[in-house]
Amino acid sequence: MKALLFTGMILLTALFSATGCQQSATEGDLKGMVSIGTTKADLFGMPAEYRALHAALEHELGRPVRFNPQGNGAAIGHQLEQGNMNYAILTAAEYAALPDSAKVTLVAAGINGMGKSSRVAYFIARSSDNRFKSISDCADKRFAFGSYGDPLTDVAARKTLESNGVPMKKILLEVLPPPLSMEGRLYANNAASAISLDLTVNAGVIDEAMWNKLPDTGGNPLTGPSKDQFRIIGQTPPIPEMVIVAGPSADAGMTAKLKEFLLHGAKNDKKLCEQLNVTGFAEPDKAAYDSAASMISKKS
Repeated sequence: MKALLFTGMILLTALFSATGCQQSATEGDLKGMVSIGTTKADLFGMPAEYRALHAALEHELGRPVRFNPQGNGAAIGHQLEQGNMNYAILTAAEYAALPDSAKVTLVAAGINGMGKSSRVAYFIARSSDNRFKSISDCADKRFAFGSYGDPLTDVAARKTLESNGVPMKKILLEVLPPPLSMEGRLYANNAASAISLDLTVNAGVIDEAMWNKLPDTGGNPLTGPSKDQFRIIGQTPPIPEMVIVAGPSADAGMTAKLKEFLLHGAKNDKKLCEQLNVTGFAEPDKAAYDSAASMISKKS
């Protein structure tokens, strides 16, 4: 019996020792890990958008890389400030939610399919409706916004209408149920389709990327609208694309490596660009992100 107890104690001691060694190794790995904040999460593993990026960064940086999902831009900002994350991937709206954007360094901005690092939205009206010459003519009309809460086709669109003398109380009130109507406004995602299919919708706002996909002519109810059916009467200020930022705890040498890869190497990785929906990365314009942040965070 004593022999059995002694043998059991030896086995338990060995087990605890092995566990301790394993935990220490894990802690060591975590200390050398590059942590990147994001609002994207996947219950089944790596978010699909980051699979190619993850492999490329581990190769380029020579360190294990972990994407750390957070609830919103403010949460990411707090984690960066506390040193729990080194970097973050942010949309313009998430950048606007940072508690203090002065504490992060912009590393690289995504380039969209139009070859730009920002987008605008166009205000459009039916080409046959001669009442529309400018954005101010949208007053007292039925107007189609894009997606509810979208920085470009909702927030920037509302701010642009207001700056052109059309406060929200001058847009005809909508009575449709959500999600077609929110806060008394019509949300159609594709304003061109809404205007072409519903004669009571007089004007709207459309993302320029969506606009560019429309055919020049030949639009009809079956195949969809075309550009010749509309008149562009104005546009929103630009909203920047995604940006990668470094927090206060980021190593300067590591940041230099990251920036070099993003600006010069990432564009050659077809799968990486496809998953991130970019064609490459460019030098970020902090003034552009701060301007957009000011507009997005300002209450109507």
